[in-house]
Amino acid sequence: MDGSKRKESVAWLVFCFGLSMLLMGCGSKGDLKKQEGQALSLPFAGKTLTVCGDSISTFTGYIPENYSKFYPEMGEITDVEDTWWMQVLERTGMELCRNASYSGSTVSGPSLEEVDGRYACSNRRISDLASEEGEAPDIILVMMGANDLLTDVPLGNYDGESAVEEGDIATFSEAYALMLDKMTERYPEADIYCCTIAEVGRWDEEGNGYAYKNAHGAQAKDYNAWIKAVAEAKGVPVIDVYGCGITSENMMDYTSEGTHPNVAGAKLIADKVCEEFS
Repeated sequence: MDGSKRKESVAWLVFCFGLSMLLMGCGSKGDLKKQEGQALSLPFAGKTLTVCGDSISTFTGYIPENYSKFYPEMGEITDVEDTWWMQVLERTGMELCRNASYSGSTVSGPSLEEVDGRYACSNRRISDLASEEGEAPDIILVMMGANDLLTDVPLGNYDGESAVEEGDIATFSEAYALMLDKMTERYPEADIYCCTIAEVGRWDEEGNGYAYKNAHGAQAKDYNAWIKAVAEAKGVPVIDVYGCGITSENMMDYTSEGTHPNVAGAKLIADKVCEEFS
């Protein structure tokens, strides 16, 4: 090969190499823009989330050790990835700060309790909303009230303004108000969201579903009305999980026994919650 042809060959190789590097660079920028677009589509990505819940939100190994649990030992959810709250974390990009969920817990009860986290209005539960290291969450998601319904706790008649006096809080609306006041005081920088509870029901031998009524004749929708009223009075947004698609007619398909969601039911709840964070 003579000198001129060798030069032309080298020049061609240099050109091809430069072009390939340019194309690779364009691809990287394209990928970066795509990643940036994905991040922008997840406005809550990276924020820390605490769940304040009952058995519906429990899972062994993800709640405080002295808290009572339900899943996976009971019910039909055996993989933590199928819980409604883990689906929310994965789909929104949020990180778990604490899952302060206690099976059988109520909102109402002794608000000055320091040891047992069973009661959502108690000092212990409010304290447990922080991480184990004591870090405050960015988001607090409350999904409570089903056990107040199931254990016949009276609805009460909170006036929307008064401060509820600490003590043994025996009515739901007053306990819910006190809980929110204590959350706001303890975690002033956190954004709180209140979820209504999904339909609670049962079915007869023929498979006909019906909404559960407690000793006071109250149903899930009645407790939800107070959740909405108290949250509005406190300036806290509400996620209407009651409208997630679980009804008295189809609860055999979405729950184990009319209260605890199965995998399909947990997805419906997650879908409804994610609407708020999308």
